[in-house]
Amino acid sequence: MLGYLSLACAALFVVQIWRSYNAYRVNLAAANQSGIATISTPIYAFNRFWLITHRLWEPLIKLLPKSYYETWWDYVQPDFIWNHKYETFRHLDVDLLMVVTPGASTLWVADAEAMNQITTRRNDFPKPTWLYQGVDIFGKNVVSSEGALWRHHRKVTSPPFTERNNLLVWEESLSQAESMMAGWIAKDQKSTGTLWTVATEAMRLSLHVISRAGFGVRLYWPHEQEDAPIPEGHTMAYKEALETLLENIIVLIIFPLWALKYSPLQIHKTTYRAYTDWGKYMREMYEGKRSEVKEGESRGGMDLMGALVKGAGITTESLNDQADAEKGGNSAKQLLTDEEILGNAFVFILAGHETAANTIHFSILFLAMKMSSQKRLQEDLDHILGDKPISQWSYEHDLPKLFGSMCGAVMNEELRLLPPVLGIPKSSTKDRPQGLHVNGKNYTVPAGAYVTLNTIAIHTNPKYWPHTSPEDLLEFRPERWLLDPASSSNPSSTSTTTDANANAYEAEADLDFDQTDKRPDTAPSLYRPPKGAYMPFSDGYRSCLGRRFAQVEILAVLAVIFKTWSVELDVSEYLSDADFARATADEKRAAWRKADARARGLLKDGMMTIITHQMRSGKVPFRFVRRGEERFAGLV
Repeated sequence: MLGYLSLACAALFVVQIWRSYNAYRVNLAAANQSGIATISTPIYAFNRFWLITHRLWEPLIKLLPKSYYETWWDYVQPDFIWNHKYETFRHLDVDLLMVVTPGASTLWVADAEAMNQITTRRNDFPKPTWLYQGVDIFGKNVVSSEGALWRHHRKVTSPPFTERNNLLVWEESLSQAESMMAGWIAKDQKSTGTLWTVATEAMRLSLHVISRAGFGVRLYWPHEQEDAPIPEGHTMAYKEALETLLENIIVLIIFPLWALKYSPLQIHKTTYRAYTDWGKYMREMYEGKRSEVKEGESRGGMDLMGALVKGAGITTESLNDQADAEKGGNSAKQLLTDEEILGNAFVFILAGHETAANTIHFSILFLAMKMSSQKRLQEDLDHILGDKPISQWSYEHDLPKLFGSMCGAVMNEELRLLPPVLGIPKSSTKDRPQGLHVNGKNYTVPAGAYVTLNTIAIHTNPKYWPHTSPEDLLEFRPERWLLDPASSSNPSSTSTTTDANANAYEAEADLDFDQTDKRPDTAPSLYRPPKGAYMPFSDGYRSCLGRRFAQVEILAVLAVIFKTWSVELDVSEYLSDADFARATADEKRAAWRKADARARGLLKDGMMTIITHQMRSGKVPFRFVRRGEERFAGLV
C-alpha cells in the first residue's frame, strides 16, 4: 500500500513539473512575440505561498551551483523593486521588461508614455482584484473591485472627496499637529530631548485627522485627555480597537477569522478582539447615521459615513417607507449593501492614514538629514505665513502658496523617493493581448499577463528628472522641484517642457473621474514631470480618491512643525548630552555622521511593504529644537 502511495505521489509530482514546463513554454512564446525584453525565472515572485515562505527556501536553493540561480534569484525577491529601483532597467538598457515564469508573465514598466496609456485604458488593463482580497475585511469596497462593480462603488464614494470639504481637513490637521508638538515639548522648553516615537506618533496624528474630519469622532492625545471609559458592549475603547486593528492588519490578511478566533496565540486573540470591537463601533456609527437620515437630520463637514449612506441611496423616504422597513435588511433601493458601506468606510481609514503618516514621518527624517533644505523650507514658511498665529492661517490663501513652495517640494520629493506603493498592479485582459505604442515602437502585452507600474523605478529614471548625477536621483533634494531657468540642472531642453507633455495633462481633464479632483499632483509653480512619470497616487481612472485629502494634511502638518521648530538627528547614542556640551565641532560632526549612516542603513535595509512601504526593522531617533537653538547649525 505504501509503495502505491509513493508511486502516486511521484506521478503527481512529475505531472505538476510537466504542466509547469508547458505553461512556461506558452508564456515564453507569447513574451518573445511581444517585442519586449524578457527575463525568465522559475518562480512567480508574488505567489502568496512564496511571499510567506521564501526565506525558508533560500538556504536550500543556494546549496545549488551558483550558475543555476544567479541569473534569476534577485528577480524573485519580494524586496527586489525597492533594492534595485531603476538599476535593472539601466543595466538592460530598457524601460519595459517582461519577467516570464511558469505561473504567469509580468510586465514591469518604467516608461512614462507606457504608464500613461495603461492607466487611462481602464478596460484594457484592469486591476488584478485577487491581490486586494485582504482589504475586504468588513466588505467589498472601491479598492478591491473592478469593472462595473468598481464603477458603482466609485460613484458612491467620490462625492465627499471634493475641494469644498478640504477646509475641514486643513483645520483638523493644523489642530492635531499643534497638539502633537505640545505633547512632545512644553512651552518653556527649548528641546524635546530624544524622540524614538515619531513614526508611531505620525500614524496617530493621521488617524486622528481622518477620524475627526471623515467620521466626526474626535480622538485625543494622551496629554489632552485621560482615556474615556469603554462603552457597554465593548471590550476596547474606539481608539484602542482601531489602532490595534491597523497595527495587526497583516495578521487579518493572512489568517482566516475562524483561526484567529480560536487560536491560543495572544497576538491572534488581540487582533480578533480589535476586529470585533471596531466592527461594532462602525456598525453603531452606521446605524446612527441611518437614524439621522431617517429623521431628516444631517451634520456639516466631510462626513464620509454620511456620504456613503446617502450615496448608497438611503434616504429619509426609503427609511420611512413601510415596505422597506418590513424587510428588516437592505432597502430594495439601496445601491450598496450594509457590508459594502462598512467595507468602504474601513478602507478609507486604512489607506488614508498610512499614506499621509508615512510622508510626514519620512519628510521629517529627510529634513533632519538635509539641514540646508530644512532651512530653505523655514525661510519659505516665514515668507508665506509671516507672524500670523496658526489660528489665522488660511486654507484659501495660504495652502496654494504652500503647495507651490518649498513645502510642496519637500512633500513631492519624499513621495518621489518613497511612494506609498512601489509597484502598482495591473493586468492585461485574459481574453486578448493589448498593444502599447511607446517611443515610436509597437509592443504587445500577452493576454492575461500581470503588469507592475514600477513607481520607484520611474521616479528614479534619469530621463524624467532634474539631476546632477545618477547618485543624485537617489538623494533627497527637494530643490530639484523649484523652477530655476538659470540652473543647468533643470532639464529645460528635454521633453519635460514640451507642448506634448502639457497636452497630456490637459487631456486628462476630459476623463470622467466622477467629480474627483483632476488637477496634477504638483503645483504649476513647481517642476512638472512628464505625464505618467510621477505616480505617488497612481493616475487616470484608478487614481487615489483621497489624494487631495492627504496633500492638504501633509502640507498643514509640515507647516506647523517647521514654522516654529527644527528637527535634528539625535546623536545621544554616540555622544551624550553632557559630552556634547564639551565636544569640539569635529566631534559633533563625527557623531552626526554616525547617526546619518545609521539612518541611511535603515532606509536601505530596514524597509518592508505590508500595506504601504515603511521602516519596519528599526527606528531613527530625533530631537526637535526651537528655531535658533539648533545644535548642528553650520556643522552639517
